[in-house]
Amino acid sequence: MVALLTTALAPVLMGVQAQEVGSQRSAVVLMYHRFGESAYPSTNTTVAQLEDHIRALQTGGHSVVSLADVVSAHKGDITPPPKAVAITVDDAYRSFLTVAWPRLKAAGFPVTLFVATDAVESGYSDSLTWAEVRMLQKEGVTIGAHSHTHSHLPSLSSDGVKRDLEAMATAFERSLSAVPSLYAYPHGEAGLADIDAVRDHGFQAAFGQHSGAIGRHSDRHYLPRFALNEAYGEVDRFRLVIDTVPLPVIAITPPDPILNGHPKTLTLSLGKPPANIADLTCYGPRGQLLKSVIKKDAVDVVTGSPFNPGRVRVNCTLRSDLPETQGRWHWFGWQVIAGFETEGVPVHPRYR
Repeated sequence: MVALLTTALAPVLMGVQAQEVGSQRSAVVLMYHRFGESAYPSTNTTVAQLEDHIRALQTGGHSVVSLADVVSAHKGDITPPPKAVAITVDDAYRSFLTVAWPRLKAAGFPVTLFVATDAVESGYSDSLTWAEVRMLQKEGVTIGAHSHTHSHLPSLSSDGVKRDLEAMATAFERSLSAVPSLYAYPHGEAGLADIDAVRDHGFQAAFGQHSGAIGRHSDRHYLPRFALNEAYGEVDRFRLVIDTVPLPVIAITPPDPILNGHPKTLTLSLGKPPANIADLTCYGPRGQLLKSVIKKDAVDVVTGSPFNPGRVRVNCTLRSDLPETQGRWHWFGWQVIAGFETEGVPVHPRYR
């Protein structure tokens, strides 16, 4: 049975009533990995960057909330505070315990740590131990699930995905006496079948690594997070992303993040297009500007030349002209796998 491993530091949202909150039901979720480990710049955040991030959150009018509150707000159970931001950390590296947590705890910020159970059980030198994970949980860190083997889920068979989830659940039950209710996909990768498997396993919500703000139309089992590292962790960019608001995308075509061939367009169907939707700007995986064709209730993002095999991200931004979010940016990101391959690992034939 899936149970929530709660955080003692989760803020109480006073006077909040369960209600349909429409466009107000939004939040930004941040994703970190390592801290102060300069040998791994693609997944590392420097100590100076982290301290800049904490100051920006403390001084910018933001409310740092628990990830459970983000999920509850998405479900409509609570209304999130203005500028809600949640902090997550993947992979349970020791530098979270030694570098990040003392600073985040001192700031009073709730954190969710997504743990890949095999790495902890294998005793890798840069990974936390179960005793340390239990200690962090007692100190207020929420523990989330991050698979057992940290495999590329789309590379596994359907049975392989189920076995990984079951092995992970067994490890959590044995070491923490409960299975987390929140899941983060390894590498942010998931096809529709993987998303269904995670949903069917009983998780309340699951998170990828595609950029963007969470809105009421977001798929609760493939929610976006902003990935932060040395290259994308400078404070000016950080201030930009923590102020983002969702673009009202209700459907994507093609819907499966595992691409079968190269689509000429990605079609974003919109619930209520912003009045200035014609100003939408979309970028491809190399930062190249993509053509956007505006329709009545949709946008066709012309993908241009075929994507290189591997993980591909497309990002679309639009300055908000809504009174309550004037001057902030709508941000929608989407991650796909092209060429049936990712990081040299082939996608399983079930997706072909």
